[in-house]
Amino acid sequence: MVSIYWPVRSTLTIPQQITSDIRALLEGYGIGDPSASANNALLLNIVLDICSRLTTIVSAHHLGSSLVPDAKKYRLLADILNDAALVLDTVSPVLNSYLGWPQLRIAALCLSASSRALCGIVAGGSKAAISLHFASPEKGKGDIGDLNAKDASKETVLALFGMVVGSFLVPRLTTLFSTYFTLFVLIGLHIALNYMGVKALALRTMNHHRLWISWFLYDEAYHPTLSPTISSSNDPTPPSTKSGSSSDKDKVKHTFTPEKVNTLEPLFTPDLFTTYRDPITHRILGHVTLGSSLSQVLDRPLHPEVIASLQHADCVIWFDKKCLLYEDDPNDEDQDSEPTSPYLRPDVVPHVHVCYKDIDRCSKRSRVRAWIAAGLLCKAITHLQDRIRRTNSDYKIETERLLRTKSNDNAGDEWAISPVVPNLLAEISRGSYIGDYQPGWRNFRKKGLDLGWAFRDEGAKTGSYNSPDSAEVDDGEDGLVMPEPKYVLSGLGYSYETKKDA
Repeated sequence: MVSIYWPVRSTLTIPQQITSDIRALLEGYGIGDPSASANNALLLNIVLDICSRLTTIVSAHHLGSSLVPDAKKYRLLADILNDAALVLDTVSPVLNSYLGWPQLRIAALCLSASSRALCGIVAGGSKAAISLHFASPEKGKGDIGDLNAKDASKETVLALFGMVVGSFLVPRLTTLFSTYFTLFVLIGLHIALNYMGVKALALRTMNHHRLWISWFLYDEAYHPTLSPTISSSNDPTPPSTKSGSSSDKDKVKHTFTPEKVNTLEPLFTPDLFTTYRDPITHRILGHVTLGSSLSQVLDRPLHPEVIASLQHADCVIWFDKKCLLYEDDPNDEDQDSEPTSPYLRPDVVPHVHVCYKDIDRCSKRSRVRAWIAAGLLCKAITHLQDRIRRTNSDYKIETERLLRTKSNDNAGDEWAISPVVPNLLAEISRGSYIGDYQPGWRNFRKKGLDLGWAFRDEGAKTGSYNSPDSAEVDDGEDGLVMPEPKYVLSGLGYSYETKKDA
């Protein structure tokens, strides 16, 4: 009910804005100007129509596939674009009559036409997704036809009411200051109400933002990091968290609910695929580079155990050079000793590289899973760095231990990371299978269905999802895909030589 209330209030302000905009637009076409001609108005209308149609074609091609997953963002963006077009239409007569720049007036009207066309594309797609959300209740069946009919009726009533109010308001706006003051107050009110409206929406489908937030909260249930505790002031080492205990598993059912995740979802984040952030504190947890070249990332040969753990993985996750710290001499050219496993610097924000193997092997789904695994790995490293600084410990974060694909390898370790991370690393390896009750993708999706999430993948409902013998269409993770990689890895072998004794 709250999500319907705010759009009603915001829709009420639109006709009053349009009323003042129409007057300015007519002035922009030359109404009231004795030097204006019908031919000039016709040519101007043709130019504006060309700009509008070109914008529609280009924007539909580039934005069409992202309108449904990011419906909230584009619904708000549509209102911003519409208000921007109104402002440009209103400003256009001022550019001509007061400043004497007719070229700027034409440019402003062309930009206004493009903004309005772009608004039509993003508003149509996002509104369809939101209407489908309201017509698809968690229980029972909805009627999208009845919903659209009533929504159109509601907008008609509000438009009529707004026009009546605007007809009394516009004749009293006789000065330039009163016109623009009223316009910007209405626009500010319109955008604020729409922002509240989209923030109140609790969509039950996944996009990249909601997927990351859900996994962050899911990981918190198994390995809490938001409220770290120290057992004793005399003991510098924090106690280990008993990962997988029943008390931790019980928390999962209350963590990533659609209402909570949508509340934490940011609407505009330009660095989604390069930076991981804590959705609660907005702290940067780490950085990621997707599709890196492994030959450019490595500055030394890999440890053989690291190579062995990465041989069967669809993606190779490794750390940036500035994050690593070696104990041996970098100028040592002795080939008799195998490479050592480096440590992570405790004072550097983790930066990981995801190196994809050949496209036939590294599926779209694997690339999404590798992105989530890299993010939770950065989260775990940041938590370890905080513990080291807080306890003044000399503990060293060894990379080989972080990349283990079995959570029981770290059993009993006081500095063990979340069991979710090694399970995710194992799930992007060929031949690895995580059971239903282990923290991984299968368990995550089952918990998500219980919490009310509407996954697009039918495999999550039938129970065949991620089974060892399942043959499923690779359309990404729940329809979500990652940017295509620039580099791919054709093979991974040992990069050092050893001398054998005779």
